[in-house]
Amino acid sequence: MKHYLMHGAWLTLGVVALLPRAAVAQDASPESAVVGDSVSAPGDASNADRGDGTEWTYPKSYSPRPLTLQKGMIRANGIFTTWDDGVDTIFGMTLGGAIGVTDDLELGIDNYRVGSSLQQRYEGLVAVVFAPDAGFGDIPVYGRYRFLHRDKLDFAGDLIFVIPSNTSFALEGAFPLRVKPNDRLSIDTGVEVRGTFGSSKRADVRIPAIVNYNISERAFISGETGVWFVNLGKNFDTATADSEGIDIPVGFRAGGTWKKEDKHLIDLFAGFAFPALIEAGTSRKTIDFGIWDIFVGVAFHTRPLF
Repeated sequence: MKHYLMHGAWLTLGVVALLPRAAVAQDASPESAVVGDSVSAPGDASNADRGDGTEWTYPKSYSPRPLTLQKGMIRANGIFTTWDDGVDTIFGMTLGGAIGVTDDLELGIDNYRVGSSLQQRYEGLVAVVFAPDAGFGDIPVYGRYRFLHRDKLDFAGDLIFVIPSNTSFALEGAFPLRVKPNDRLSIDTGVEVRGTFGSSKRADVRIPAIVNYNISERAFISGETGVWFVNLGKNFDTATADSEGIDIPVGFRAGGTWKKEDKHLIDLFAGFAFPALIEAGTSRKTIDFGIWDIFVGVAFHTRPLF
């Protein structure tokens, strides 16, 4: 089974390399027009002229997007992940979604949030592990409120309750910050703190550093690193010996965005990461390529529905 999953992982990695080219090629199509950062259907004099009177201002390009969905928008997404935790190679799927209650308030059941590091694997509205042992993941219910919105800056706060299905209850708080120097580039950072209770008490702190860049209007790439304080000391539940330590992850994502007239946006993305590539003070090697994941995902966004 592990041999089969490794072949699937390398096939997924090939998809990562092809995504930006496919998205750039799509740019040559005259199917759509964009006014500023807003999505606009061909021939529209103004988005505000639609029958519902709701203007769709959410950017099509990935990098300049705000930290919260526009009021009335709904996002549904799915992520397939192959993950080697240093002991087993795990394959699973996560489905989740979110809704923009207001321009500044987003509610969801998901582990995918704009401007945040990819959270715990196999946590979502529906999270399933297929191999090596079949099972279900936990359910993260979150609210995000945007405190500050400027042309070049977004700042928000997250509160996440992780309802367990086969592990322990967890509570997470985060303060994501997105800086947008221009309409092609954004930089994400902040603080993410997660506490796990019950029989698996631990506390994790992440300080992500993510750079997003739109190669074209549709195609984007992202690089991620940062610092992860694992349980403020104890490290790797799956490791043979726990010890104090700090991890520095390294990851890469690429993707493209497509639209259907003035009805929806679709992001297709893929990437790979070494969640603990550089370690300090652990019982593992300082440079560790033994823990990795490869993922493919899709995010579907509706236009404002209310």
